[in-house]
Amino acid sequence: MRTELDPKRIEEILVHAVDVLADSKEQMFEIVEVAQAEFNRISMAIAQLKQEIAATIEEVERLEHDFRLIRIRLAEVSRNFTRYGEASREAVYRQADRLRETLAAAREREKNLQKQRIQQEQALLHISRLVAKAEQSVSQVDIALEFLRGNLEGLNEQLADIHMRYQLGQRIIKMQEDERKRVAREIHDGPAQDLANVVLKAEICERLFDVNRMDELRAELQDLKSAVKESLSEIRKIIHNLRPMVLDDLGLVPAVKRLIDEAQEQSGMEIQFNLIGTECRLDSAIEIALYRVVQEAINNTRKHASASLVQVKLEFLTDRISAVIEDNGAGFEVERLNERLAGGDHFGLYGMRERVELLGGVFRIRSKKGEGTRVSVVIPLKQKG
Repeated sequence: MRTELDPKRIEEILVHAVDVLADSKEQMFEIVEVAQAEFNRISMAIAQLKQEIAATIEEVERLEHDFRLIRIRLAEVSRNFTRYGEASREAVYRQADRLRETLAAAREREKNLQKQRIQQEQALLHISRLVAKAEQSVSQVDIALEFLRGNLEGLNEQLADIHMRYQLGQRIIKMQEDERKRVAREIHDGPAQDLANVVLKAEICERLFDVNRMDELRAELQDLKSAVKESLSEIRKIIHNLRPMVLDDLGLVPAVKRLIDEAQEQSGMEIQFNLIGTECRLDSAIEIALYRVVQEAINNTRKHASASLVQVKLEFLTDRISAVIEDNGAGFEVERLNERLAGGDHFGLYGMRERVELLGGVFRIRSKKGEGTRVSVVIPLKQKG
């Protein structure tokens, strides 16, 4: 038997569903608040642990220094056994034993603190994921409530926008992870290896000092000094590549000028810079986006274009800023590039486009084989007042 639809019953069901969803939303908000409070508590605990770890490391270093000195004293007593009385020898031995025990305890304390820090950081990561899931659930409930309450105007557009933002967020996360992998690889292959070598050389110096081979010790110290300088230079280079200090200190134009000077010196290309309008400081996100666009465009020209001339133009206007990077190189087929960009390939150019579009800007590439390449960017500026 077929049952007829009862509009009133349908309305009651929808009202009930709305009430249930509204209650669920409130519960999710409570979860977010509790999780956020726990997040703050763990963050404070981690900060305190880091302070304790730093103090313990200082203590370990001091004890290691004292222990090295007492070892030298022990060696002296051993070499000149007859010069020291039994009481003096026993005092030195007891002092060495106490230092050894204290040092071992300090090292164990540092190890335990590091273990606690790792556990707390893992808990913090878990809490942050919980908060993110709860917030995402609240957003989904909001959409459902809007739908059930009959506010359907623009819902399709909202869903499309949410989907687009989700996809964009996934791509950004992938970009960030790829960048982290690149930085980790640079640190592993560069400074990490150098520092391991420094530790080895320091141990050699320690052994040479113990046996009083000063000439060899001096030579090893010179090598150690050079190794530390090279490692420091490599670390500074990595930091500069992550975010140039001059960009934060002086702004976009000086940072771009320095980038151009370095690129000219390394590549031999002629790079001309043209500034239009009145230079001013911009939002940090806009400055870093434009800097990365110029940097990536110049790097691509150096690697692929076989160009002899690059022209970089920045134009400051009241409501927008634009950048154009143009070369006289080999060029390429833009259609094929667009296909690769749509598939998420070509990380550098893809990253440039994503940075610009996130800021509401427009990113374009114009190129043709044998006729060079032109990269142009326009980013709107928020009006003050």
